[in-house]
Amino acid sequence: VRLIAWTGARKGEIEALRWSEIDLDRSVLRMADTKTGASLRPLSGPAVELLKSLPRLEGSDFVFPATKGAGHYQALPKVFRKIAADAELAGVTLHTLRHSFASVANELGYTEPTIAAMLGHSLSSTTSRYVHHLDSVLIAAAGRVGREIEGRLEGLMADSAEIVSLTRPAVI
Repeated sequence: VRLIAWTGARKGEIEALRWSEIDLDRSVLRMADTKTGASLRPLSGPAVELLKSLPRLEGSDFVFPATKGAGHYQALPKVFRKIAADAELAGVTLHTLRHSFASVANELGYTEPTIAAMLGHSLSSTTSRYVHHLDSVLIAAAGRVGREIEGRLEGLMADSAEIVSLTRPAVI
């Protein structure tokens, strides 16, 4: 759940994430198959640290392997519904985390093209078809957004945190 919050990735992208798609030295995910095809995604510091801390299951290339059989973990929606219900977050879904990532990036002043690149939205420019790496500015942007989200998550867990009711926006 935190990896989705810190990257803005789609649920399925994280569930099916493979160790071979992670480049921790360059702080980037090189995902071969996403909704928009192959995609490069910058990783924030908190996301890199989380990935470094995860154990690897021998015989599986999945970061989150299935608990039974081969393949990847697929119970995240059910687990998240329980988390949201326990936290009394009506209407909050895993996809809400993706929207929240984009909203935090917007609050921090990043442009739509920068936010789109961090989220892995397809870019229609000719140049984008030839670019196969992420620049340091984009990685820095993802880092700043990830640290901001990490701070907000930590603040929610503090005893003195103010609990704010979240509602689903009328227009998405």
